[in-house]
Amino acid sequence: MFISARSPLLPISAGILTVAIFAIDALTPLDIAIAVLYVVVVLLSVAAWPRRGVIAMTTLCIVLTLVAYGTSHGLATYDAALARCLVSLAAIVITAFLALKGQAAANALIQREEALHQAQTQLAHTSRVTTLGELAASIAHEVNQPLAAIATHGEACLRWLNRPQPDLDEARLAIDGMLRDAHRASEIIRRIRAMARKAEPSYIPLDINEVARESCDLVQRELLRTGVVLSLDLESDLPQVRADRVQLQQVLINLLMNSIQAMTEAHGKDRRLSVKSFVRRSDEGVSVALEISDTGPGFPAAHIGRLFEAFFTTKKDGMGMGLPICRSIIEAHGGRIQAQNNEMYGATISFHLPLISGGEANG
Repeated sequence: MFISARSPLLPISAGILTVAIFAIDALTPLDIAIAVLYVVVVLLSVAAWPRRGVIAMTTLCIVLTLVAYGTSHGLATYDAALARCLVSLAAIVITAFLALKGQAAANALIQREEALHQAQTQLAHTSRVTTLGELAASIAHEVNQPLAAIATHGEACLRWLNRPQPDLDEARLAIDGMLRDAHRASEIIRRIRAMARKAEPSYIPLDINEVARESCDLVQRELLRTGVVLSLDLESDLPQVRADRVQLQQVLINLLMNSIQAMTEAHGKDRRLSVKSFVRRSDEGVSVALEISDTGPGFPAAHIGRLFEAFFTTKKDGMGMGLPICRSIIEAHGGRIQAQNNEMYGATISFHLPLISGGEANG
């Protein structure tokens, strides 16, 4: 039977083994170093307890070894028996020393991994806030549209009510329009707040097409400003993926903004941006994929292999963290991301995510 680390069975197993070793060592005439088996108890204690517990268990094993020697041989010092006792004590002490060193190294590694995770989370949050700053005009435009519609509906409502014979039906329709646009504005603000908020990822079943549409809405103003034509080719009835909505939006907005910025250099070419989703089938299995293609200058061939390296950038004022953050997010979701140049001109960055399991989808 397999016993996992920190299992409640570990202390029980260590206790039973300790009693068994002591009984055999003290009460049987076997001329072998039975007490050497206490090293197994020490190793079990490393998995069961922190440092103090390991030291206490090691001390107990040493004491029991000496007691068993005294019980079997009294005060007499037989060369062979004494040698076996000393070998057992040395094995226990050395095992405990090495085990404690390993435990300390493992704890230090866990702390470093936690610190790295916190740093990555902070970096991703900073990147999201920076992106929101770059999208300030688009966000203002998105919020202004429903607000302007609310004002229009409000003015219409007043006109219907101020007539000599108020038209309550038309006024009611205008109020319904106001409520609808108010909810729309609230939803836009909710999405923006979610991106700005610093929180742990929340992995839930998601429709990647919905996330793609929301992300495209947030960059709509940039598309208009730069004259980029967006086309969406989203396969219907895609399976869901288990993902964090905010992090996926961060990846998509980053990739969309990169393509838009790249196409500002594409003088004399049509500026077209394509977002495509589909079911991907490969030797690795079935997954949901999303591609972002543009008609920009593409990537230098020598740089494609380094695009996702930290601090590597092809932009004059870039920091080289956008694509590495995208890669870390996609890989944390169990997916893969890659970049390639198109046959004619432009580039495509695509990523794929594993399908959600049937149990998660139903739960």
